[in-house]
Amino acid sequence: MATRHKDRDKPVGKGAQIRGPLHELIDRIGKEIADENCVLFVGAGSSTEKWPRGRSFYLTVRAMTSLSESDTYTFPEVMQKFCDERDGGHHNLLIREAIHHIEHFLLPGPDNRLVSQFSSRLAMIPFFKVVLTTNWDPLLERALNVLVPMTQDRDLAFWDDQKKQVIKIHGCITRPHSIVATQSDYDSCVAANPLLFNKVRDLMATKTFLFTGFSLKDADFREIWDTITSRLGQFSKLAYAIDPFATDNDITYWSQRGINIFRVRDTEFLEGLRNHFVDAAMLPPDRLIKFLMSERNRIVKLHLKLKQDCDGGMSSAMYQDGLLHELDYILDELQLGTSRQQDFENELGLMHKNVRAAHKQEDPIEIAYYSGRYAVISAYSEADCIELPPYFHPSRLTPLQKLVKGKVWNFPKRRKGEPDNQAPAHTEGHSSKADTFFGVCKHCAELLHKR
Repeated sequence: MATRHKDRDKPVGKGAQIRGPLHELIDRIGKEIADENCVLFVGAGSSTEKWPRGRSFYLTVRAMTSLSESDTYTFPEVMQKFCDERDGGHHNLLIREAIHHIEHFLLPGPDNRLVSQFSSRLAMIPFFKVVLTTNWDPLLERALNVLVPMTQDRDLAFWDDQKKQVIKIHGCITRPHSIVATQSDYDSCVAANPLLFNKVRDLMATKTFLFTGFSLKDADFREIWDTITSRLGQFSKLAYAIDPFATDNDITYWSQRGINIFRVRDTEFLEGLRNHFVDAAMLPPDRLIKFLMSERNRIVKLHLKLKQDCDGGMSSAMYQDGLLHELDYILDELQLGTSRQQDFENELGLMHKNVRAAHKQEDPIEIAYYSGRYAVISAYSEADCIELPPYFHPSRLTPLQKLVKGKVWNFPKRRKGEPDNQAPAHTEGHSSKADTFFGVCKHCAELLHKR
């Protein structure tokens, strides 16, 4: 892929067709995102409150209080009223209601697909290293493969700058005691987790913030904004927000407070942004990712059927090991967002070096294995969607479309009850399951090759 796209900063193709506020926003913030200097701040409008089943959680809870439906109350005011009236000021009943509201969104089905549209698209863009959210649901961290979201001070012990991080300043439903819901919770949340909010303060001083999933006309966002800025200070850089329903008055009001609003849908923005990075050769196209996934499934099926009772079977098994390991590496890195294009270019150079070293050492097993890995990373780098040769010639040491058996091994027949000590089982003699990969591993291959 790197060799086909030279003009990395030039928007072409789909990106060039973007018009209006989306195009302007990407022009303004695209480089900050690519340099990993943009923090995404996500509200419930990009998650479970976007398509609520029946009433939103806010309306559901308010209906269980004595508050008038004709009056306007902020989210924490409603939550506080519910706790005071129904639970003696405690949070237990409120959290039970929240669990009941959220849990069906986590089950496979149409509701989950709808509320996961934003998070699943976000997972395809690796440049947002830090995501802040006020959401209680675990959709973001699940989509981003973040095992430990930051919800309290003690979580910071597991902060890793090399990985994506999700900061949940209002807690998480999977850790009920961390939930920030009522007015008293809002007032005390910064003091309750000073180290966590110091991290937020540092981000505010050094990064560009992009807000999504908030209705900027609502009092709820102003409550969140006031809580952050009054206790942590102002944002040092101009912030941005996407809100397709923002009015001219909203845009004027927030521009005076350092936020530029763009009338763009959240999923529309992420799709446009990904197209921009694909056109700049900073991300692989969707067709290439689908091709790699399809190739992995195809090679696995062939690998499981392959008989390793001949030179061609053994060399092809080692070659297929290389194919599968490299396919897994690329797909995992793309999903986790831990590697950049330069890392994949370095991987290409490393695999080429390993193939040459194996030839120099005249090691046929290593030649087959690293030839498989090199074939995959080369296809990725060139953005080729042509089926990979699945077999390896045992004497020419080159990839093939069809199996060439070469010398067939004739093992002596076992007597009844006698253990098979000629062809070791794939999982015997290994220190861990990681030593094997569906078929014969390199350890077994070396034993068989010597025989």
